[in-house]
Amino acid sequence: MSIIALFNAAKDYLEARRTNQIFRHLDDHYLKDIGFYRDNGHIRPLAGSNHDDNERPVKTHIPPGENPSDG
Repeated sequence: MSIIALFNAAKDYLEARRTNQIFRHLDDHYLKDIGFYRDNGHIRPLAGSNHDDNERPVKTHIPPGENPSDG
């Protein structure tokens, strides 16, 4: 694991921990109002995360002569 990946993992962990600490005192209704929900004691965003490893964008290959921006 590279040092940059290690720093990014630490940053993600600390952000999630800080979010849980800040929002822990709110009830479920208030969490939903600001875009979060409680899941087994953890606070999670309603919209998902950019760091979801299970969903990767699918890239489709378009031949050079058939690009939509060609007109």
